[in-house]
Amino acid sequence: MVRFAKELQSQLVPEWQEAYCNYDELKEDLRRIQHHRLLGPTYTRTGSLGLLRSLASMKPNLSKTLTRTLTRRGRPEYMSSLSSKPGQQSKDTLLIDKKRALDGTEIYVSELREPLSQSPQDRTFFARLDAQLTKVNKFYKKKEAENIARAGALEKQMLSLIHLQETLARQGLDYAPTDFPTVDNSDANDADELHINSKGVSDELPLIDEDTVKSDHDYQMQTFPLTPSRRDRAQIHDDESDNAIQDYIDQVAAKNLRSPGHGEVRFEPDSPTVNSVTLKSAMKKVSTIPEPVEDEKVVVEDVVRLDDIENQKVYSQKELDHARKVLRQAFVEFYRGLSMLSNYRSLNITAFAKILKKYDKITGWNFLPIYMKEVESSHFVVSKKIHKLMSKVEDIFTKHFAEGQRKKAVAQLRPTRRQGTHRTTFFLGLFTGCSLALLVSFFFLVENPLSFDHGGGNEYLDTVFPVFSTLMLITIHMYFYGFNVYAWQRTRINYPFIFGFSPGTELRYREVLLLSTGFTTFLLGGMNIHISVTLLTHKGPDPSFSPSPSQHQGSKFADIIPLLLVLISLGILFFPFNTMYRSSRAFFLDCFRRLALAPLFKVVLADFFLGDQFTSQVLVFRNLEFIACYYSGGFFLSKEDEACKKNLVYQGFGYVVALLPYWWRFLQCLRRYKDEGDTHQLENAGKYMSAIIAVGLRQAYTNYRHLPSHEVPLRVLFIIASIIATIYTNYWDLCVDWGLLNSQSKNRWLRDKLILRNKKIYFAAIAGNSFLRLAWLATLLQVQASYGFNQNAFDVIMASLEILRRGIWNFFRIENEHLNNVGKYRAEKAVPLPFNDDM
Repeated sequence: MVRFAKELQSQLVPEWQEAYCNYDELKEDLRRIQHHRLLGPTYTRTGSLGLLRSLASMKPNLSKTLTRTLTRRGRPEYMSSLSSKPGQQSKDTLLIDKKRALDGTEIYVSELREPLSQSPQDRTFFARLDAQLTKVNKFYKKKEAENIARAGALEKQMLSLIHLQETLARQGLDYAPTDFPTVDNSDANDADELHINSKGVSDELPLIDEDTVKSDHDYQMQTFPLTPSRRDRAQIHDDESDNAIQDYIDQVAAKNLRSPGHGEVRFEPDSPTVNSVTLKSAMKKVSTIPEPVEDEKVVVEDVVRLDDIENQKVYSQKELDHARKVLRQAFVEFYRGLSMLSNYRSLNITAFAKILKKYDKITGWNFLPIYMKEVESSHFVVSKKIHKLMSKVEDIFTKHFAEGQRKKAVAQLRPTRRQGTHRTTFFLGLFTGCSLALLVSFFFLVENPLSFDHGGGNEYLDTVFPVFSTLMLITIHMYFYGFNVYAWQRTRINYPFIFGFSPGTELRYREVLLLSTGFTTFLLGGMNIHISVTLLTHKGPDPSFSPSPSQHQGSKFADIIPLLLVLISLGILFFPFNTMYRSSRAFFLDCFRRLALAPLFKVVLADFFLGDQFTSQVLVFRNLEFIACYYSGGFFLSKEDEACKKNLVYQGFGYVVALLPYWWRFLQCLRRYKDEGDTHQLENAGKYMSAIIAVGLRQAYTNYRHLPSHEVPLRVLFIIASIIATIYTNYWDLCVDWGLLNSQSKNRWLRDKLILRNKKIYFAAIAGNSFLRLAWLATLLQVQASYGFNQNAFDVIMASLEILRRGIWNFFRIENEHLNNVGKYRAEKAVPLPFNDDM
């Protein structure tokens, strides 16, 4: 059986963790109470009393008697009454008072009477319990008010969409929406519902029911219920009255759509079609609708103005389709927030019941029914507004977004998380084993003297190895991302919400590692095939000539194999069918599209996070340039890799390719400054500009260091720019992205809130990130020449170290973002609504 503490940790919303009942602290209070009851306040391990207790523990037959005698000596007089079984005295011992603060917050205060009033441990426990109940109730009220306001905004959006569609219909446009199908949703009350004429519109508007569409195209509208009154809370189970409310709202909303002319629209129910008794009972439950006066019509002011709506310039089919899509996403996210709040309510009720039950079991009192009576009468338990909103959203979504299919609507509103299967585990193990076998096979093939005879090894590294290393670096990055996901899951960092993944579509670490091992098998298989084809077509050197590297007689077309691997990889990425995690591939491509077209799109975290990943893959961009030149120019037939490197166009374009990821991030920072007005984004843009200058000078130094006239000035400029960029970027990594190095923090030189318990890990990460930022020194000192490394092989090693640094950066960057969300209780995605708020 899973303990409730673990169940609470596994089910709570991570961003709201501090708003939940602090079950662990209350358990610690109970442990102190238990310790106090059994051993007394004067118990100590030192002195004669502690010695006698230790001796008693060595004699099991004397332990109970001696411990009981010594414990009674050390107790104050009131403790004898604490250990009794006072079941009948519980009501007189605990009194709970509910007070109201100046800001309207309800504060719970428990009053303990004799003998518990003399126990500081019990007083501490109930004081903390009162504080937790007050906190939970206040937080629930706040979130409930936010959700009710959001419901009102969504209702206005639906009304705006209806008016705009009606405007299109009046203009005679051929409009046939696909996302809002007409549904058969009639019931026994259809005969009494108010209908309006759509003035001869040929196509049905999205919120029209088929059964309510008569020969004159009448229809009804379904909206959110208005804010319930106090009397509504007392009659939450009155289904008939709820139906009367909805009938009334449907009628007045439909009347609103029929109102001619401009100016304010007033809701006025037609008295012949509305029973006065039903109408009165409905309006008593709706606080925003005034109680009707006899022989007078009820008038409710509506914020929607027809002239404002008609002034909206959203008349095209494409724009309306986009508006419906956004509104659909807004409903899904809104329902997700309602579900989280409902789950918050349930977990806290259980937490209070569990902790009180433990208290009664330890002390012998019977306070559970007394305190739970107050809990059950608190607002977060009594209020049913969230439950009603959830039911209403399900109804609206079923009717207008799911073709009337309740099961389909619930599946979209409550997506289930993708569960790991035995198939995933099986193939993960299979690909891991295959990768290891292929790696061993590759080393054996490389050691074959026929593979790279007469200097062919350097030829291999200069020609096809850059192609293979491109896929190799991507694979290494995938492995580190898989380890990141594993660490985020273990530490309960809500990375799907931070990245904005659609609920239930995010890849867990097993899926990421499955893709990584599968791609590794694919890559090593291609490398083995390439060398095998080279060996099979190898004819050996001509004995009549002296051997030379150019006489390597491998197949001319063997070098096409690496290109095929790259093309197949791209084909899988763009594969349109729903297989191989299409939702994740589509998410990646969408982020890349917004990144590549910066600054045309608004920047979200997933976009600039991907941009940061690309800044650690500069070598991949350079290799892609080499691949394009090497194969498009036909140089792979003669293995002339130098033909590309000596080309001036190739060298000039190399600057563009190397600087492109940094340039994208620079433009994103400018766009964020424009959208948010945050000057920190200009400082961040300065960081990427310093990196652009440093990388550009490094590229120039690499290209022209063999020229004596250019070597010294380029070296000096390269060193200065690299030092500035290293200090700038490292400071931003540690202090801004990670939020560390805060000397005023309670965790000195770290930050106030830490997820990892071992602080040494943070200091090790700081040192590792700073050290790996100095990798440019290896290029300056020409380490590869000192140790005889091939330049391409050395570049891959340095690029792998940069990917390692990026993997470390990823974890702490998302950890800091998660803690920022926790501090702001931000667990719901803000979906921008398609229509203006002033409509």
